[in-house]
Amino acid sequence: MAKSLSYSVSRTPDGGYRVYLGGNKYVQKKTRLGINAVIQDHKMARISRGKELADAPPGLVAKLLALHYRCETAGTSVADAVDFWIPHYAAKTASVPLADAIDMFIANCRAQGLARATVNERVHRLGLWLGAQPEPEVTVFEAAEVKLVRGFIADESGRTTPASARNVWAVISAFGTWAKNHDLLDANPCATVTKPDPGEREVVTMSPAEVAELLQLAITHYDREILSYLVISLFAGLRPHEFVTELPHSGGWVMLAWKAVMDRKKLTKEKRLGKIKKARQVTVNKTLAAWIDFIRKQEGGTLTGPVIGSYGFYQKFRRWKRSHYPDHLPPIEDDILRHSFGTYRVLELGEVGKVALEMGNSESMVRQHYLNGEHTEEESTEFWKLSPEIVAKKRSKKKEGS
Repeated sequence: MAKSLSYSVSRTPDGGYRVYLGGNKYVQKKTRLGINAVIQDHKMARISRGKELADAPPGLVAKLLALHYRCETAGTSVADAVDFWIPHYAAKTASVPLADAIDMFIANCRAQGLARATVNERVHRLGLWLGAQPEPEVTVFEAAEVKLVRGFIADESGRTTPASARNVWAVISAFGTWAKNHDLLDANPCATVTKPDPGEREVVTMSPAEVAELLQLAITHYDREILSYLVISLFAGLRPHEFVTELPHSGGWVMLAWKAVMDRKKLTKEKRLGKIKKARQVTVNKTLAAWIDFIRKQEGGTLTGPVIGSYGFYQKFRRWKRSHYPDHLPPIEDDILRHSFGTYRVLELGEVGKVALEMGNSESMVRQHYLNGEHTEEESTEFWKLSPEIVAKKRSKKKEGS
């Protein structure tokens, strides 16, 4: 027996009428007569579709019957299958540009009275997601494809940290819930994307030979920001986000300035930089001083302003690695540059307390991470000899050998 459709009519807040036509479709009219006309037209359309099926080619009817049989065998029905997919295609049809949806979502967050820091965090994280899209006019429906969301969060984990990627996941999940509730998505993509685990990570260190090869590449494919980032991370132990940090309340940015590096004795990390809001000073050793002189000469004799110009540097560095960094070298992630500094600095000084102060860590953490017996004093000596001149000589010898 054919399934009958009941037409549910209800009143609207403005005094009009609304009727449900099935398939998540509603029609509104100002009068009941208008609603009755809609219902009559819909009934005639259903009769016409029934006649179309009766007049359909036998082959098409056979396919429909086969589909009906497959659904019944699976314990469902064609109608259930249609009902399942309707929200999916309805969301696809109603989808809007991702940029517009983000604006609406942020406006909703502000209207709810969320803390300014929370709103700024969502603006920032969703801005990163929007910027990672291949086209500026991508829709919410297209951007929220589960595989794409999973890939973006994996990229963020590699570019920053699993803890940071976990925050990205949380913000996109909040947006996905809002979009689903506003019929822009049929499901929140984060419901099936695993939340990143920010648990304990292995401490990985580069060997002196690997550091030398990395710096050779940085000279060959020279970029002031990238070489500066590498040598300050390697020979002063700064964390990635101690170069550029977003201010939590104002939404502005604070950056490590060259004037904080140019002191011949100390590099000063001000308390606003990085997640750990404490100032610290790191000795500017001979190796770092030599690299600063090298960069200054490359730049015509002066170094002013910020070491890194914007948060976009990290995407630039990622593209640089993709183009120039070989697979046989360990990935530059999980603070590997900073861990290299800590490992060879402890071996050089033999003073856990001083290294802890320079790195902004506890003495117990320095012992746990860097006094592990995996590296030798000879390796430390070789590491601290990696000045521009030594790296250039290694580069020349490598060319002669090839």
